[in-house]
Amino acid sequence: MSSKLTNVYIFIILFSMFPIIDFLNGLFISSGISLPIGMRYRMFCFFYLVVGILYAGFEKNLYTLVTVFFIFTILLILFLQAVVLQNSVAVMSKDIEVFIKFFLWVMIAYFIYQRRKDFLKINYDSIFIAISAFFTLGLLIPYVLGLGNQTYENSNAGYKGFFFATNDTTIALMISATFTGWAFMKALVAKNKLKATSLAALYLGTLIGLIILGTKTGILYGVLLTVGILINFLVSQKTVKLSSRLITFAVAALALIILVVVGKDFIVSAVSGTYDRITYFYRLYNGDLVRLLTSSRSDFLQAGFQEFVSKENSFMIPIIGFGFEYRDIHFGRMGLIEMDFFDGLFALGFLGVFVTTAIIVYFLVLSLRKGNRNIYSLAYFVFLFYSFSAGHVMFSALSSTLLGLVCGGLILSREKWLNKHHVQQEKTTIENVQTFKTHHFEAKRKREVVYSCKK
Repeated sequence: MSSKLTNVYIFIILFSMFPIIDFLNGLFISSGISLPIGMRYRMFCFFYLVVGILYAGFEKNLYTLVTVFFIFTILLILFLQAVVLQNSVAVMSKDIEVFIKFFLWVMIAYFIYQRRKDFLKINYDSIFIAISAFFTLGLLIPYVLGLGNQTYENSNAGYKGFFFATNDTTIALMISATFTGWAFMKALVAKNKLKATSLAALYLGTLIGLIILGTKTGILYGVLLTVGILINFLVSQKTVKLSSRLITFAVAALALIILVVVGKDFIVSAVSGTYDRITYFYRLYNGDLVRLLTSSRSDFLQAGFQEFVSKENSFMIPIIGFGFEYRDIHFGRMGLIEMDFFDGLFALGFLGVFVTTAIIVYFLVLSLRKGNRNIYSLAYFVFLFYSFSAGHVMFSALSSTLLGLVCGGLILSREKWLNKHHVQQEKTTIENVQTFKTHHFEAKRKREVVYSCKK
């Protein structure tokens, strides 16, 4: 095995095990053990990416320019905030911790880009199946054993086991379900019964995880995804006979109905706390659906915006923002909106939002290009929606890692399409040359025959 492939496998192992690290980190916290395994793991990953990127070197193209400009500008903002707000070293250190999480997704994607030819030699999709298995088992095993924590404090609504960040766990399970469902459908089309059965069990486990987690977005997404997978298999998979598709669709639909009927008591008990929580806040907010659907984020947004545009601020604040720790110290709960766009705006200013939007748009365009409209595009759009509506994606280590892997998948999908297109072009060129030679030979032969007849 070459050293380049060894490096790729090290990356796969290192970044597929993060659910295990987060599980252990939550277990230690719940047990009162002070062992920051999560922070140390992320720091190791960060420096591994830095060294790997610097060692591989930078290609001179638009993607490199956007990536370097993004990181340089965010670091410049950190320096300017320290000067304008007179931040202490402790405040800067806290902000650097957040920025490291923020940089993770960008650096993971660029690391993969530098080694895209090597990553294409392995089954990159398998990393998401491994992550799905780790998250699902990490949630269901403690649930069965009666261990772990509720999703919401002082409430019986939901269960999150030892994964402490609720929003992070929700988006992780949503993305896990997306890739597992996609792999399950591929196995069905390929008629690989053993693989399809295993993936079906994993997909069911992930859906159960979303149900017991008890978040509105997670449960709704699980339902929509399942319906979408069944419809896609029935309508779009034309390589499978229509009769086979109809039978499979009917069996799957019947199996789901039976599972719902048999497990209705479990489902009711799992979501009853969430339902009670929703109805409680509905009454508390006097039927205000905006406050209910945004979980009071609309209130935090209004208060945060007033602080952001206050006349007492320096003229630089709209440009560079407050940072993260400064907002937490001075504004308390109003300093965190839990909607990434607005948290980014208030923390990094319009300059930070501009460079962040630039790299987001780069991957958005990449996801829509020919040959790239696939499962990675769907996952990227899910991330964008969740980031804007629920937050905890860009500035959270768990979600940022997963987003980086999805962006890496977009890069590899594009590279695979380009390679295939290049091979087809070469094949067409060779065929054209051969056709030209054949025609040229036949024309020459005809001229020789005509010349001999004239003689």
